[in-house]
Amino acid sequence: MKNNKLMITCLLVMLTPSAMAASFKLEANGNEPFYQSNISKEVYQYTHSSTLQDLTIQNASGEQVPYALIPYEDLHPQTTTQQDSKPLIIYPIKESALDNPNELRIHLQKSTGSTSIDIVSSDDIANASKNTNSIYLLDAGKKHMPLETISVDWQGVDGKLLTLEVLTSEDLQTWSHAGNAVLLKTSNANSSILQNTISLDSPSEARYLQIRATEPNSASFKLTKASAEYSKVQSIAPKLVLQTIQLIERSEDTKNGLVNIDFESAGHFPASYLQIKLPQNNTITNATIQVRNNTNEPWEYLTTASVYRLMQQGKAFTSPDVVLSPTVARYWRLQFNQSSGGIGSENPTLSLGWLPSTVVWNARGQAPFTLHVGEKPSIVNNLSITSLIPDYKIEKVQALANSSLTMEVSANNETTEQAANTWTAPIDYKRWLLWGGLFLGVLLLAGMAFSLLKTDTKE
Repeated sequence: MKNNKLMITCLLVMLTPSAMAASFKLEANGNEPFYQSNISKEVYQYTHSSTLQDLTIQNASGEQVPYALIPYEDLHPQTTTQQDSKPLIIYPIKESALDNPNELRIHLQKSTGSTSIDIVSSDDIANASKNTNSIYLLDAGKKHMPLETISVDWQGVDGKLLTLEVLTSEDLQTWSHAGNAVLLKTSNANSSILQNTISLDSPSEARYLQIRATEPNSASFKLTKASAEYSKVQSIAPKLVLQTIQLIERSEDTKNGLVNIDFESAGHFPASYLQIKLPQNNTITNATIQVRNNTNEPWEYLTTASVYRLMQQGKAFTSPDVVLSPTVARYWRLQFNQSSGGIGSENPTLSLGWLPSTVVWNARGQAPFTLHVGEKPSIVNNLSITSLIPDYKIEKVQALANSSLTMEVSANNETTEQAANTWTAPIDYKRWLLWGGLFLGVLLLAGMAFSLLKTDTKE
């Protein structure tokens, strides 16, 4: 009997579930129809799906409510645009109207306190009798952002439309047409009209610009001020979620000069960034990144990246994160070739980074609302955002009330770092219970037979 009890205890231990699922409380303050919640790292830790397809949300009655998953990039801008302006140096020029502007040659000669401009054209003599037009040479500088528009101020020619042509050049020898513009400055006792913007046909990085009036008798036009208008596009650093994964093995192929360092991810993390931290200063090398999901599978090549860790004048310089297409994998390998820098005796660390999605959910029914992940529900009420919200616009989602995610319980009340590996296949409880029942039945029959044999022997 003692042996039977021991075997039953071992069987129950084998059937005890591991920390493979988790529940999260969703705050819903107010009576809003929809809320948005950022998917936390713990949710990704406990999911068994590469696309969160085992995620469900329930109300207090246990009813599933519909939800939609929105990628990070759809809700968070990746760049910001700022308008900037820069005053341009103006060189006024008077010349006879030229039939072909490309035949204009300008020579600048700078001396102390002054700059002289010489204009040479094959048509100068022929056009000497013509009325003079106004031409202005602008210097935008050697290096500048692509120039889109120019804002100007001028004197003369008030109350009249003035047409202009803009040319660009890098060397003051070859000129290209860049656009046309119309200026107007007029006013009366009640109102005024000002059109002082010159738009180029396409953004230009040329250093020199030439603005010329195209109408005869424009000598009264005097350009007094010009400013280049730029659009500065700056990248916004994304808010990454990072998870350091466990080092499991280091192996060396001395014949080919390769060092393989293998890591294991405990969760289905959709890595789009890799953060590789080298152990030693002044290390410059290349790393080949490979992945696989099972130890009996061949390694799959992802990419090769240059990684470094340098110290210069007391400052540390490290290589940027490696950018990938979103990849979900259990095993990760960093392979270093000794011929291209290699790696020392110490091992690097590897962290997976990703941009978390946002879940938008319908607060139907009574609170509290609970988010579950890690199980295999028969029905998952996951909709497209256009089906969930009528007349969907991204601005509507951005204006939704925020609902925080609080982890309530995992299967064994373990933390994210201690949670069981979700790549391990869940236990098939029905099959184990069936086999366990059969095994217990066999034990009982064997015990009964043994008792009968002992009784017969005594008789």
